[in-house]
Amino acid sequence: MRMIGLLALLVAIAISVFSAYSFYLGNKAKPRKGEQQQKLASWGMVWQFISVTFASLTLVLAFINNDFTFGYVAEHSSQTMSVFYKISAFWAGHEGSLLLWLWMLTGYTAVLALSNLKSNDRLKSMALYISNYVQLFLVITIIAATNPFKGPIPEMNGVGAGLNPLLMHWAMVLHPPTLFMGYAGMTIPFAFAISALIDRDATRAWIDRAHKWTLFAWLFLTVGIFLGALWAYVVLGWGGYWGWDPVENASILPWLTGTALLHTFTMYRRRGGMKLWAIWLASLSFIMVVMATFITRSGLISSVHAFPDIRVDLTLLFGGLMLFVLGLTAYLSRSRSKEFETQEFFKDFLSRHFTYYLNNVALVTFTFIILGATVIPPFFKTSVGPDFYNALAKPLGALYLLLVVTCPFLGWTKTDPGKLLKHLAVPAVSAVVLAVPLYLFGGNIFNFAQTLNAGSGNIVTQAFNFVLLVVPIFAIIAVLELFYITASTRAKGRGVGFFSGLVALFKFNRSTAGGFVGHLGMAVMMIGIAGSQLYVQDIPATIKNQPGQTIQVSNYTLKYAGTKESQKPEEYVVNANFDMLDRTTGKFLRRISPQLIFHEAQQQQTTKAAIYYEPFRDIFVVLNSIDPQGNLSLNIKVNPLISFVWIGSFILALGAMVSMWPKAVAVTEEAEDEADATEPKKKVKAGKRKEALAGAE
Repeated sequence: MRMIGLLALLVAIAISVFSAYSFYLGNKAKPRKGEQQQKLASWGMVWQFISVTFASLTLVLAFINNDFTFGYVAEHSSQTMSVFYKISAFWAGHEGSLLLWLWMLTGYTAVLALSNLKSNDRLKSMALYISNYVQLFLVITIIAATNPFKGPIPEMNGVGAGLNPLLMHWAMVLHPPTLFMGYAGMTIPFAFAISALIDRDATRAWIDRAHKWTLFAWLFLTVGIFLGALWAYVVLGWGGYWGWDPVENASILPWLTGTALLHTFTMYRRRGGMKLWAIWLASLSFIMVVMATFITRSGLISSVHAFPDIRVDLTLLFGGLMLFVLGLTAYLSRSRSKEFETQEFFKDFLSRHFTYYLNNVALVTFTFIILGATVIPPFFKTSVGPDFYNALAKPLGALYLLLVVTCPFLGWTKTDPGKLLKHLAVPAVSAVVLAVPLYLFGGNIFNFAQTLNAGSGNIVTQAFNFVLLVVPIFAIIAVLELFYITASTRAKGRGVGFFSGLVALFKFNRSTAGGFVGHLGMAVMMIGIAGSQLYVQDIPATIKNQPGQTIQVSNYTLKYAGTKESQKPEEYVVNANFDMLDRTTGKFLRRISPQLIFHEAQQQQTTKAAIYYEPFRDIFVVLNSIDPQGNLSLNIKVNPLISFVWIGSFILALGAMVSMWPKAVAVTEEAEDEADATEPKKKVKAGKRKEALAGAE
């Protein structure tokens, strides 16, 4: 079976070489013969997917059948694991995760190749040609450096070591595949960008083809990051969801550049600007995907999530790939600069053009700050802690949120300050008004006075932290106002009611509607981030193993009811039972039971938190340890507004899905621009025609 899987990968290499040669001949030949060669090469891309799928299924079956003659299976599985976790063990190590990445990438290119067979397109063929080389690099890397079909490991004596217990959670089972769907997908816009450079095609053709692929990949990156944060919160036991760990940082790098790329697509498609920005961001997003893989797998950077062994081979391979892509993009961009030159036509800082530039500058700056702080310090035997990132992220995040929600209120080239202030007055006044009850009645959730007295900062710092709660409220109201203005404009233009105008916005202008929904999700998330990071209450406690002892947590009393021990297959579990009582009335609410779990096969101890969920906060209880005298060490946190992080993430992903959803009927770009929030329709069109001429090829 091992040799069959390895043979399938070798066949994939042969097909990849054949496809590359066929694409090359097709590009050089006359149109009719060239089209035949390109279709032949496209079929090669489909057969690569089939071959890699066969290899992947071979490995999956080895896990399901407990075939420990596969060394990789023996390292990550055991006979007692459920089929669900055996399949997830496929991507638990270097070897399987890279094979998963390759399989997903060949899936993307197979779909693109099938569409190219229906209507042969030079840009698609060239993009497939570029993607083919990425696939060839990956499959050679897998065989040469991370072979999942290696032989048995003698010292394991045919017995599986089992999966890391920390990974045995549904969120971590889904986290790597969704993240790799995003990683693999970012190859497609990169391939189209390089294709446009090679062909000197500076029209919006490559943007039109790459946009949905980019949005799809970005959606999966978003979901993958969300699942990783959820897993960290419920499994790792430290009470948080984002600790600025190097691998966490790695996952957000392509997300940031991908976000900038999507905004750049809008400028490219609608205004004919930011052409080299789009090329470089597509390339940079792919480089950041490779960088994320490098950080996780090189072993050079220490992380609880990263693979520990230093891999010189992978370091050289992935480092070389990044340098090659960087050099190729730089060379092609410079040699094609005339074709991709645009007259960047913003004349007013108070314009949508300028805010799009600020958006890109901000996101790229965030990317390189995080990248530098993650990669550089380990070479000096040091590291950068969460405080550094948080000190930057809090103010910059608030400013960025204000930027993206204000942008749609601006005119493309010029904005009437009076009209802008009129539009922003409603969210500004509403946010200030809502801030008063938030402060007066939020004491039970946030304990503003207590966090100040506990030394979490001076009054100025606390005031700033409170502003970070108010800013997203402003943003939410601003986005809702945008929905109202845009839907009302559509309704008035069509002579229908407001609700019909809102439906028309989602039906015919899904890119705008999806953008508004995504910005709404960002604002909701920021409420959760601000509340759950700035106003967390830590209540460490140690109690004797004597039922009846109590711990006061906010407006609750935790009454210790004793421990209960149980033996499960390969697990020894200790439950610490607490009755949660209302602190005022003494009324019993529920029983919570944080756990200590000892995994016999891995000789590893993990914790399972008990979480009491409320609409506006969580009570998080972890049993850290039990000492020889029987004393229980507990870590208790009150996490305000953390549910807003999960809700906001869902809304953000929903915005991407709205943008991706096919329109009910075909519409022109003019129809998409029809409902501008700040400018009359005629003025927008006139400006658009003028600027299109200015930025024409």
